[in-house]
Amino acid sequence: MSASLLNNIEQRISDLQFQLQYKLQPLEDIRIEFKKRLKIFWITIAISFSISAAIILLLYFPVAPLLLALIIGYIIWYIYKINPIKKNLSDQFYKEIVPHIISEFLSDIYFQRDNCISEKDYFSSNLFRKSTDKYQGYNLIKGNLGHTSMLFSNLHTQYKTTSTDSKGRTRTQWHTIFKGVFLITDSNKNFNGEIYIFPDTAERMLGGIGRWMQEKFGSAGRGEMIYLEDPNFEKRYVVYATDPVEARYILTPSMQEYFMELSNRYGKDCVYASFINGKLYLALSGNFNLFTLNTSRSFKDELTTKYYVENLVRILSAVEILDLNTRIWNK
Repeated sequence: MSASLLNNIEQRISDLQFQLQYKLQPLEDIRIEFKKRLKIFWITIAISFSISAAIILLLYFPVAPLLLALIIGYIIWYIYKINPIKKNLSDQFYKEIVPHIISEFLSDIYFQRDNCISEKDYFSSNLFRKSTDKYQGYNLIKGNLGHTSMLFSNLHTQYKTTSTDSKGRTRTQWHTIFKGVFLITDSNKNFNGEIYIFPDTAERMLGGIGRWMQEKFGSAGRGEMIYLEDPNFEKRYVVYATDPVEARYILTPSMQEYFMELSNRYGKDCVYASFINGKLYLALSGNFNLFTLNTSRSFKDELTTKYYVENLVRILSAVEILDLNTRIWNK
C-alpha cells in the first residue's frame, strides 16, 4: 500500500487554523452578530405571543388581526434584517474558508457549492437504475489526491408514488433511492469490462434462497454473479461482472480486504461500487456533513476547523483504503 497522504491530521488542522486566522476573525464577528439578532428575534416573538395569549385569556379580546400582523411583521423582519447576515456569513465561508481547507489535501481543486455530480455521471455508474423524480446535491469537489483524480459531492435522489384513498384524496410520498456521497475516481488498473459490487442484503436476510435469487435474477444485465476467495467478503457483498477473469484481476484478495474495511467504516449496507470505462464509481450512503455551515460553532475555536477537516477526510479516506494511489503497470 502506498504511503498515506492523509497523515498528521492534528498538525495540519493547527496549521490551517493559523493560516486562516485573519479570515476567520471577520467571519466570527458576523456569526456573533447573526446569533445576537436571532436571539432578539426569538425573544421578541416569545414575548409578543405571550402577551397576545394573556389578552385572549383575560379580556376575551379578538386578536386574530393582531396575530396575523405580528406574523407578517416577523417574517419581514427575518427576511430583511436577519437572513442577509446569515447569507453573508455563508457566502464568505464557502468562498474564503472551504477552498482553503480542501486545498490542504487535494491539488488542482475545483469547488462549487451549489452543484453536484451530474445525472449523466450518476446513471453512468449503473448502480441505481430507478428513474428519479427529484435529484438534489451540493458541494461538488474536484481534485487530485496524490495520483488519483476524484470528483464527488453530497447527493440525494428520490422517486415519488401517488395514491388515492376511498374519499378521492390524493397522497404523494417521496422515497429515497440514494442519499450520501457519490464519488468518481480513476482506477489504478486497466480494464475493459464492467464490475458491480453491492451490499449482500438478500443472502443475509434469506440465506441460501437469497443467494439463489441473486444468482438467477439479481444481475439485471450487469453480467454474471462472481464468487471470490474471501468468505467474509462473500458474506458482505455480491459481485456481478461482464468478464469473470478480469473481475478477479481487479478484485484481488487485497482489494477484497479493502472493501471490507470500507464497509466497516461506512456501514455494511452503505457501500456500492462499479468499475466502468476506467473509472471507479463509489456510492457511500449515510449522513455526511460535508462543509455544512454550523453557526453554533465559533470560527476561532480550532475544534471547528477540526470538525470540517474530519468530515472531508472521512470521504477522502475511501481512496486511501482502496489503495488507488498505487499505480499498476504505469496506469
